Amino acid sequence: MRNGALRLGERLALARKRRRLTLRELAAKAGISYDTVRAAEGGNLQTGLGAYLAILWAMGLESEIDSFVDPDRDETGKQLEIARQPRRVAHRRTRHDDEF
Repeated sequence: MRNGALRLGERLALARKRRRLTLRELAAKAGISYDTVRAAEGGNLQTGLGAYLAILWAMGLESEIDSFVDPDRDETGKQLEIARQPRRVAHRRTRHDDEF
């Protein structure tokens, strides 16, 4: 989990630098504190999800949020859902000739 947070922080920092924004400028634009932006870029697991969303929005990356938990990309979840579905039982048809 820590590695994922570090990777996300590194990617946020790269996106900020490409936009030539300072930490303070991004914090002001996102409406959060300098320390919170710094913590998010540092991969601090204590940083709230709202801070990450605000940072993405401030950099114009809000459309990327959709891919975070896209159910169509969740292969494990789809496999688990299929495994939980009830299995259909084939009923044999019996022919009752004596019914007529």
